[in-house]
Amino acid sequence: MSSPSAADHGRPPAGGRDEESRQGTDEVPAATDPRSLLGLGTGSPLPETGRTAVPAQVSALAAADPGRAAVVCGEDRLARGELDAWAGRIAARLAGAGITAGDRVGILADRSTAMVAAALGAMRAGAAYVPVDPANPDERIAAVLGDARVAAVLVTENTAHRVASHAPRALRVDGADVRDGGEVMPPAPAAPQDAAYLIYTSGSTGAPKGVVVEHQQLSASTLARREVYPGEPVFLLLSPLAFDSSVAGLWGTLTAGGLLVVAGPDEYRDPRALLGLVERHGVTHLLGVPSLYDALLAAAEQAGHPRLASLTTVVTAGEPLPEALVRRHFRTFGSGTALVNEYGPTEATVWSSYRRFEEPGPVDIGGPVPGVRLYVLDEAGRPVPRGTTGELYIGGAGVARGYFDRPEATERVFTPDPFAEDTGSGAPARMYRTGDMVRWSDSGRLEFLGRRDNQVKIRGHRVELGAVEAALRSCEGIRDAVAVVDAAGARLTAFVVTDAPDALPSVRENLARVLPEAAVPARLRALDSFPLTVNGKADRAALAALPDPGPSPVPAAVDPAPAPASDPVTQVSAAWAEVLEIATVPADVNFFDLGGHSLLIIRLQEALGRHAGVQPSVVELFRRTTVAAQAELVREGATTGAGPAAPDTGRAQRARQERAARARRRRVEQGAA
Repeated sequence: MSSPSAADHGRPPAGGRDEESRQGTDEVPAATDPRSLLGLGTGSPLPETGRTAVPAQVSALAAADPGRAAVVCGEDRLARGELDAWAGRIAARLAGAGITAGDRVGILADRSTAMVAAALGAMRAGAAYVPVDPANPDERIAAVLGDARVAAVLVTENTAHRVASHAPRALRVDGADVRDGGEVMPPAPAAPQDAAYLIYTSGSTGAPKGVVVEHQQLSASTLARREVYPGEPVFLLLSPLAFDSSVAGLWGTLTAGGLLVVAGPDEYRDPRALLGLVERHGVTHLLGVPSLYDALLAAAEQAGHPRLASLTTVVTAGEPLPEALVRRHFRTFGSGTALVNEYGPTEATVWSSYRRFEEPGPVDIGGPVPGVRLYVLDEAGRPVPRGTTGELYIGGAGVARGYFDRPEATERVFTPDPFAEDTGSGAPARMYRTGDMVRWSDSGRLEFLGRRDNQVKIRGHRVELGAVEAALRSCEGIRDAVAVVDAAGARLTAFVVTDAPDALPSVRENLARVLPEAAVPARLRALDSFPLTVNGKADRAALAALPDPGPSPVPAAVDPAPAPASDPVTQVSAAWAEVLEIATVPADVNFFDLGGHSLLIIRLQEALGRHAGVQPSVVELFRRTTVAAQAELVREGATTGAGPAAPDTGRAQRARQERAARARRRRVEQGAA
């Protein structure tokens, strides 16, 4: 869950079981033990108990209190026993299809209770789950499933058609026949070294790269989370299943006996809908990228702060935390709601350090989570003194197995840990080389200083610039390409040397079919040649500093006469110009082709309120993505209130029908008994 910017104001007491109200006091940070003077920091020890495999932990809680609520999404609510039985039926279906321990099972599911049951069911069958985001293009989905060599894919009604040609078999998990009927398989025994899941990151050559996380690392990571965040949270899950921060929400909540609130397909990107979820379910914890949290606070300020009154802990991760957002958080909540900034790569199982703020202050990535060791080393692998910049290496219980079927890539960054004490297990300790440049501050916290390579974060998603450039060079007419990120880490600009500059719009369309949305450049600029460094390489800094001439080439707009300010087209164009920071807005060009992205849609909604007097729902803005189409929304007077967007009546109707069918079956079974 790589977030350049996590650690406590102070070290958790021994065992870490302090009350949340006491966490973050001015105790001496864990990172200030004498070893941190030489670039080494050690988190508090993890308890010896609580390290059983996650599926077994969830099943034990279900057996202890089967009627207690576990997962809710929209109108669909699962008790612990229902979730456990559903996952057991999925596991039985997988076993019946020949899936055995050590296999990999893809998951392509929309945001739902079925998504949670699928992930749990795959692990319960002894397989490792491989989540794929339905928002990705078909080519990316095929690449991930093919690289992982999945034995099956678990799908839902809305995603089944996406995998027909990509997997040996696809099994639906959201039908009543699976949810309520059939054999329930108990959790398969899981050895600590068995794979629990694979999550894919962008590869430097354009090929996806799967990180293998074993049950022992998953158990340690979730145990550390329960130590730092004690109690039974009501957690709002915003992250896609294919984003590794979902691991924190899913298993950190379910193994703690809390309630997991899954933001639905039309809710997770709409701040007003999220306000409604927080208020309706009494959400106590949420985790999101800072840019989304900033939009949520903006919506709360418009709707009234009490809608977020239940929150006790807000966690940010995935991108740098702006100091201005820290100040905004405390203006909104005072000291009653903790703000925690987490840092950690996928290769170290979600998180490695965290910083708890009790008041506004400078942002850093803090100190180690329980069970983690952090090393700041020079190029020769030696610890550097406090205040000296070095590269961050991570050791301890969360270090993943490595990259799936990529031994050379694994060997480059997963290396023996020379600083670890002998654990007596017989297996050598390992550490992960992050590529992040950091230094220990005088207060014993880590300051994040940037990347060593060409990897960047775009709205919380890790993107390899090399992968973007390789995809560009594969496009017809592109002779060379360089991608750079803007200062805010929100979007990419790609500079290309091309024989056909007029074809750039189609180049971007081609990229959108093979790259994740965050990796598709918002702007494409054609140059005759690139500025070079003294070493003869493309000068990325010089390219990033070039004046911006405006958006990428797009079809010219035809406007025969100035329109009045009250004209909806003029109003929508003004909102686009404000949000996209451009002067000319064509009426028939897609918002995303002009540099828009999912978080800018939220800002566009607010801008339309100012310019047009109405705020179409975020869902409608995603569906209608040209000025002309959105002007029609304005004419229709489509508005969004402070609550969630209107539900999908078709999906809601199907859910009601399935619930009614289950109720009828129960009555029949009770009568038979």
